[in-house]
Amino acid sequence: MSNNSGRGDPGAKKAVNGAESKAKSKRRKAGRLAGDEGVVRAEVELLLDAAGRKGLSRADLDAWAAERGVADRLADALARLTAAAVAVLWNRRWISVRHTDWIAGKVRAQARGGALLLSGAAGEASYFIPAAKLEAARDGDLVLVRPSRGARSARSARSAPSDRSGRPGRGGGGGRPRGRTRASSGPGTGGRGRLPEASVVKVLARGAKEIVGFIDSKRPRELVPFDSRSRLKVTLDESRPDLDGHFAVASLEENVRSGSGRVSAAQLEDLGSIDQPGTDVVVVLRHFEIPEAFSAGSLAAAAGRPAEPRAEDISGRNDLRAMATITIDGESARDFDDAISITRRRAGERRAGDDGGFDLAVHIADVAHYVPEGGVLDLEAYDRGTSVYFPDRAIPMLPEALSNGLCSLKPGVDRLAMTAFLEFSPSGELLGREFCESVIRSDRRFTYDEVSRILDGPGEPGAKNARPASPARPARPLRDSVGDPKLHELLLAARDLMRLLLRRRTERGSIDFDLPEGDVILDTEGVTIGIKPGERNIAHRMIEEFMIAANEAVAAELVGAEEPALYRIHTEPDRARFEELRSFLEPLGIPLELGPEELHPSHLQEVLRRVEGHPEETFVATLILRAMKRAVYDPECKGHYALASRTYTHFTSPIRRYPDLIVHRALKRLLSGKRLSADAEAVYRARLEAIAEHASTTERRAERAERTLLQWKVIRLLAPREGEVFSGRVTGVQTFGIFVELDGYYVDGLLPIAALTDDYYTFEAEQHRLVGRKGRILRLADRLDVKLASVEPMRRLLTLGLPD
Repeated sequence: MSNNSGRGDPGAKKAVNGAESKAKSKRRKAGRLAGDEGVVRAEVELLLDAAGRKGLSRADLDAWAAERGVADRLADALARLTAAAVAVLWNRRWISVRHTDWIAGKVRAQARGGALLLSGAAGEASYFIPAAKLEAARDGDLVLVRPSRGARSARSARSAPSDRSGRPGRGGGGGRPRGRTRASSGPGTGGRGRLPEASVVKVLARGAKEIVGFIDSKRPRELVPFDSRSRLKVTLDESRPDLDGHFAVASLEENVRSGSGRVSAAQLEDLGSIDQPGTDVVVVLRHFEIPEAFSAGSLAAAAGRPAEPRAEDISGRNDLRAMATITIDGESARDFDDAISITRRRAGERRAGDDGGFDLAVHIADVAHYVPEGGVLDLEAYDRGTSVYFPDRAIPMLPEALSNGLCSLKPGVDRLAMTAFLEFSPSGELLGREFCESVIRSDRRFTYDEVSRILDGPGEPGAKNARPASPARPARPLRDSVGDPKLHELLLAARDLMRLLLRRRTERGSIDFDLPEGDVILDTEGVTIGIKPGERNIAHRMIEEFMIAANEAVAAELVGAEEPALYRIHTEPDRARFEELRSFLEPLGIPLELGPEELHPSHLQEVLRRVEGHPEETFVATLILRAMKRAVYDPECKGHYALASRTYTHFTSPIRRYPDLIVHRALKRLLSGKRLSADAEAVYRARLEAIAEHASTTERRAERAERTLLQWKVIRLLAPREGEVFSGRVTGVQTFGIFVELDGYYVDGLLPIAALTDDYYTFEAEQHRLVGRKGRILRLADRLDVKLASVEPMRRLLTLGLPD
C-alpha cells in the first residue's frame, strides 16, 4: 500500500501543517541547528540575484523572512553574505555584488602610502588604491572597489617595496646595503609591473575589531600587532595602565585617518607578560579567536550526563565486551576515541571456500548518543569545529566530562561505540563490511612507543629507512612479552594486516608523506627547554592504516545508500601547479613525468621514491605538499587524491572533529532505517553545505594556531643563541633574500639580500635561485651554514647572516 499522507486529504494536510508549526516552535526554542545559517543565506542569495541591479529593500526582505518563518535569522544571513562579498547594502537597498562592476578584495596597506587590493583565488595584488581613495578603509579590511578608467598611475608601480634590511614592505632601516640583487626578466620574477588603480566604494567588513599585540617599552604609546604581517598602527591612550612588556587585546575605534592605517585603542585588556607561563597560549587563542572556556549551558549539559553508560543506553546494542580490544595512543593522550580488535582467520573457519585472512573491528566512541542534534552541546561543538592541541594542553571540542570521561574508550570500563567490522583476504583485499552500535570494554591501553618496542620498530614500515616486508626478509619476532596471550596475538595480527594494507595502498598510487616535525620539550612550568624530532613508528602506521580502511568503508556504505553526510575530499591539483612543481624539481635533477591528461598521484609517488633516503627527501616532500590543494569537507563524495581513494570520509574521531559526528548520525540513520523524508533531506543537504564550509574553516584556524604557538616556542628557545652558527637548508628564494630552515629546529629564518656581502646577485625566478657574478649560486634545497644574527621573539622572526 502506498503512503499518500498529506496529499489531497484536508485532515492529513492540517496535521502536517500542525507538525511543521510545532517543529518551527521547537527550533526557535532550541535556538538553531548546525548549518541552519547556510540554508537561509542560500535562499537570500537567490532572492537578491533574481532581483537584479535594483535589488531589494529591507522591508521586502523582512516580509519574505516573516512568511518563511526565518525572521530571527535574516540579519545573520545578510551579515554573512556581506562578509563573503556576495551582497552589499547600497542606497538603502540590498544588491547582489555580481550585478555591479565592483571588485571585492582585502586591503593591504603600503609603507609608502596607499594600499594594494588583494583579490582572486590566490589572493594576489590586482589593484593599487591611492591614499586619497581609501576612504575609511584600513589594513586588512574587506572592501568593494571601483576600478579607475583611463591611464594607470605611476605610483601604482609600488608593489610590496622592500626595505633596506631585505624584509618586504617593512620600510625604514639604516645603512646602505652592501649585497645587491636585480630581478631577471620573465614571468613571475617579482618585477614591479604597474597595477591599475581603483577607489574604495564601501568597507564590507573590518579586518579586525580588536587586535592582539604587545607593548614595547621603547614605544610605550603603541600596541605592536602580534601578527607580523599587519601594518596597523595602534595608538594607545596616555591614561593606559603600565603594561610595558605585556601582551594585550585592544578594541579598535572607528577613527582611522584616510590611508594612514593608524587607529586608536578604545579599551585594553591585559593578557600578561610573556615571561608568565601560559601567556603565549592565551595570546594565540585570542589572536585566532578560539574559545577556551565552555558556556555554562554546555557544562551543565555535560554534567547532566551519567558518569557511566546505563542499562538503557546499552540495551539493543551488540555486546562486544568479551572481544579482545585495545587502544593505541600517544603518551600524553587523554581522550581515546578509537579502539581495535583483530583476529587471524584460518582457511575454512568461517565458511566453505574461505581462504582465511583477517577480521578487523574498528570501534569508535559513540559521541552522537550523548550529543543530540540541536542541543547546547551540539551547537558548542559546531561552533568550535575541532579540538586544538598545544604542547602543554588541549582545547577540546567537547567538555572534559565527555571528551576525557564518558566518551573516552578507557580500559576496563564499559563504553558505547560505533563498530565497523571489516573482513580481509590473506592478501589484504576487503571482502566485506558491516556496521553496528555496540558496547565494548577495552582490555588495555598501549602507547605508540610501547607497541613499537614490542614489535621491534626499527626496520618496520613507518620507521625511518623502512623497507616493506618480504619473504626474503621475514618480520622479526616480538621482543617483549605482552603478558596476555590474546593481546600478544592481536598485535601480531595487526602488524601483518598493516603490511598488507600498506602495500595495497602503495600499489594503487597513494602518496605517503612522512615529513619530520619537531616536538617541544617543556619543563614543569611550561617553559621550552628543548626540541625533539617527532617519530612515526610501526604503531602509528598500524592505527593509520586501520583508520583509513574504516573511513573508506563507511564512506562507501553512505554513498551506496545515498545517505546525506559529509565527506573528506582532496581534489586533483591544477595542472599549472604541477607544471610549477616540475620547474622547482628540474634544477634539482628530479624529473616529474606528466601524462597528457590524467595527473595520477603515482607520478608524485615516483618522485618521492626517487629521493627516499637522500638529503633532499624532506624538502621535495614539502614542495609536493605545497603544490596540492587542501583537503576539505564536502557533502559530495569526490574522492581523495593523495590517498588514491574513490570514497573517503572522517568517521574515526568524533570526540575532536565535528564532521565525524555528522557521519556517525548518518550511519545511525542508515542502521535504524529512519531515513529523512524528501523535503527534510533537501533542507538537510543545504545545511551540510554550511557545515562543511564551517568545519573546513575551523580546521584551518586550529592548524594555524598550533603551528604559530610551536614556532613561537622554538624561536623563544633560540633567543639566547644570537651569534651562533647553525646548519640548514634553503626553503625559499626571493628577490629580498633566502629562507633557511635550521636543522633540528623546524623553523625558517630570513637571510636578507643585504647580508650577502660577498657578491652582486641576480634573482632567477624560473630556476628559483640567486646567481652571483663570481659564480656562487644559492638555490632551493642547498645546504648552508648561517649565523643567527637577530631574534625577535615577540614578532616570531629570525634574521640570519653569513658566518664570519
